[in-house]
Amino acid sequence: RHAPARMCALLSIARSLVLLPPPCLRRAGLATMSWAKEVDRSGVIFVNSFADPRGMPFSPLPEVTLVGRSNVGKSSALNALSGRRKRVAQVSKTPGRTRLINLFSVGSALTVTDLPGYGFAKVSAELQEEWRRNVEAYLRQRENLRAAVVFIDSQREPQAVDAQILDFLAFHEIPSVVVATKVDKVRPSQLDNCMAALRRGLALPPDQPIPFSSTTGVGRKELWQYLQEICLAE
Repeated sequence: RHAPARMCALLSIARSLVLLPPPCLRRAGLATMSWAKEVDRSGVIFVNSFADPRGMPFSPLPEVTLVGRSNVGKSSALNALSGRRKRVAQVSKTPGRTRLINLFSVGSALTVTDLPGYGFAKVSAELQEEWRRNVEAYLRQRENLRAAVVFIDSQREPQAVDAQILDFLAFHEIPSVVVATKVDKVRPSQLDNCMAALRRGLALPPDQPIPFSSTTGVGRKELWQYLQEICLAE
């Protein structure tokens, strides 16, 4: 009867070891300010796409990867994070269209990768298995990978596949932060309830998920703060 609650509590404890800590920019110093200026100055620039992670170039910079279900809004979020009018990531209306690992640079601050979306049922099992192998290989091989940003749709109930990817990241000791996209499509009066439901369903810490909208810019500052915190950590 109480098994789901106990399981949720256990997952929360396990993930707390690798989930990102709350933003600490209030006590951050000049290093953080310089990092933020570099982000604003350079923006997010597309580098290349890779079918095989073994062909990706090494970068001495800290790296962050974007993870999420197909059509959850990762590409739109990346465009919003760039702060530029020109799109740096192609946005597809067809779930499962992004099949490559896309690499981006943010000046001398960090690199960002956009992984292929997961959980799209209409893609063949063979292709899904190929994606899984490539994504797992990427997560294991990238030496400077600091964190994964897991995007979930704020309009949907917590999905089992999202919990699975969070568990996979925790198993491989990759810090993660969960971002709830498309919050502009949620009624303001329902937003807190939606965030609470996602928090409970995915066993997230109190400060997650971060509400995010690529349309209005809500959550952009908060997500950059998380990335700064993890990338500046020694």
